[in-house]
Amino acid sequence: TIARFNAATGQSIVELCRRCGPDVITAARMELTVELEKYQGIVDANVQVFPMTTTDHLPAAARWLVRGLVTANVAVGTGIFNELSQGLTDLLGATTTTSGMALKVNKGEAAARAILYRKALAMEANFVIGVDLDYGNTVNNAATVNMQGTAIWVENLEAVLAPEQIEDVNAFLQFHKDAVRLTEKLTSLPNA
Repeated sequence: TIARFNAATGQSIVELCRRCGPDVITAARMELTVELEKYQGIVDANVQVFPMTTTDHLPAAARWLVRGLVTANVAVGTGIFNELSQGLTDLLGATTTTSGMALKVNKGEAAARAILYRKALAMEANFVIGVDLDYGNTVNNAATVNMQGTAIWVENLEAVLAPEQIEDVNAFLQFHKDAVRLTEKLTSLPNA
């Protein structure tokens, strides 16, 4: 227990007594959780940085390895207010992207993209190619967003991306690695 605690926190405590030990472990867990949420928030806020393309190939100079297929399927429900809003928009012949079904579908696309990058990162990929995006609807008028692509590892990102994009992608990947490291530390902590 002490060794696991020290490994997770970077401390060198010799002994945890029964009275104060649980409090020390709980405090360490809370500290790691706050730090993890910070890193996950940064990663989630920068999802657009993760490179994805609809093309199924890269420039000839790119050296890459296929990691696997990634898919995301999102159902975007509607509510009575969305139905009413969409009905009024249709009646008036207006176009909107900030309310009604358009807003829901845009949020569905963002959710699908987040699912794709998380799955790609879990496969140790740094790029998704051949992204295909399909829309549908269900019998109860919910919209569906289906996205899929091929997760790959590009060894030489400079053959594909602009220098400022590479900096952003590398920073994004580092924040993800830090979040994974914190998750491992958190799960290795002994129970209080």
